[in-house]
Amino acid sequence: MTSNMVSLQVPVSRKTPLDGKLEIPAAAAEQLKVLGADFQIFAQGAEGRARLDAFECTCGKAAGERHVHHFVVSPLLQRLTAGAEVRVEMDLTRGVVRVE
Repeated sequence: MTSNMVSLQVPVSRKTPLDGKLEIPAAAAEQLKVLGADFQIFAQGAEGRARLDAFECTCGKAAGERHVHHFVVSPLLQRLTAGAEVRVEMDLTRGVVRVE
């Protein structure tokens, strides 16, 4: 795997099938920024467009302290099954994200 390819496993939240937002770690979101505001995504056998999103909150994940959640957002991600683990592969050279 080259330094321009990033691969990680993430859980699909119960909200992802509703809002198309797949949470990713902050470090992965930082790396994805090089792709710009809009990038190509392949998920569940389909091709589409995606974007990064983030929001600050005080949920229980950080004992009520302010922190930021990072997401890949695409209507294609609504096809994912809540509770499943998916592999996210980010090809930073080609500008493509794959979710399997």
